[in-house]
Amino acid sequence: MMKSSRAKVSIQQWTEQGHIPPDKIQSALQAADISPSQHQWRPFLDKLLLANGGGLFLIGVVFFFAFNWQEITRFHKFAMIESLVIASLWAYSHWFNRPTANVFVLAAAVFVGVLLAFFGQTYQTGADTWQLFATWAMLITPWALLAQLGALWLLWLVLVNVSIVLYYQVFHGVFGLMFSSSQLQLAMFAFNTVALLLWEFAASRLSWLQGRHEVRLLAVASGFSVTWLMLEAISSNHQDSYGIVVCYPLWLLAGYTLYRQRIPDLFMLAGGVLTLIVISTAFLGKYFLNSHGDVFLLLAMWVLVWSSLAIRWLQKIAKEGKHE
Repeated sequence: MMKSSRAKVSIQQWTEQGHIPPDKIQSALQAADISPSQHQWRPFLDKLLLANGGGLFLIGVVFFFAFNWQEITRFHKFAMIESLVIASLWAYSHWFNRPTANVFVLAAAVFVGVLLAFFGQTYQTGADTWQLFATWAMLITPWALLAQLGALWLLWLVLVNVSIVLYYQVFHGVFGLMFSSSQLQLAMFAFNTVALLLWEFAASRLSWLQGRHEVRLLAVASGFSVTWLMLEAISSNHQDSYGIVVCYPLWLLAGYTLYRQRIPDLFMLAGGVLTLIVISTAFLGKYFLNSHGDVFLLLAMWVLVWSSLAIRWLQKIAKEGKHE
C-alpha cells in the first residue's frame, strides 16, 4: 500500500489532470486509506475519549487532595494514594490486552510521584528535590520495561531531565568538579541526543516504539539545548565554545542524513532548518549591530528570504511522498 502522503499527492495530480471526477474524490481518498472510513473513526474516538478521561481523572485526584488537604488525616492520605496505585496496577493487569491498560499504568506511575511528594512533605526527610524525581524515575523503571509503552518511557526521560537540572541547581557540579550553566546544557544535549538515537534504533526493532510523537519531543529537547549553546557561543566568543561550534554542524549533518534518507521525517528537517535560521540570524546580528545602521532591516530580510527558501525546500520534499 502506498504511503498516505504519496497517495495524497498522486490523487491531487490525477484530479488536476482530470483523471478523477470531482464527485469521486472522496471515494478515491477512502480507497487509498487517506480519508478515514466510518469504521476507522470509532477506534480513534475510543482512544481520544480514553486519553481525555484518564487525564481528567488524574487532574480530579490532584484537585481533590488540594481542596481537602486540611480535613484529611495523614493516615487517610497515605491510604488513599497507595490505594490508587494498587487499584491502577490491578486494573492494568486485569485489562492487560486492551488499550485501556495503558492509561492505568500511566496513572500508577503518576500516583507514585504523588506518593513520594507526600511522603517527603509529611516526614520532612531533608532530601533534595532532585532526589524525588530521581527516585520516581527509578521506581517506575521496571514498569516501563514491562509495559512496553512509549509514553511511559517518555515520562521516565522527562523525570531524568528534571533530576539533572535540579541536581545542578543544588551542587553546581559532580564529583567535586564545578560546572557552568553551559556545561549543564551540554550535558542535557548529550543525554537527549543519545536517548533520541537509542529510541530510533530500538524503534526499528520494536513496533511499540514506532510512534513519532515521543521521539519528536526528544528531538525538540536536543535541538533546544544545542541552539542555546550556539547562541551562547556567538555572544561570548570564549575558547570553551569551540567544541559546540564543531559539534553543531555535525549534529545538523547527522540529523539530515538520518531524517532525509534513513527515516524520512519532515518535522525533524523543519526543526533543523529552524535552528539554522535562528543561529545564522544571531550571528549576523552580533557582527553587524555596531557597524550598520539598518541591521534590523537586513536581519528581517535575511529571515524572510531564508524562511521562504526553507518552506519551498520542505514543500518539495513533502511532494516526494516519503515523509510522514
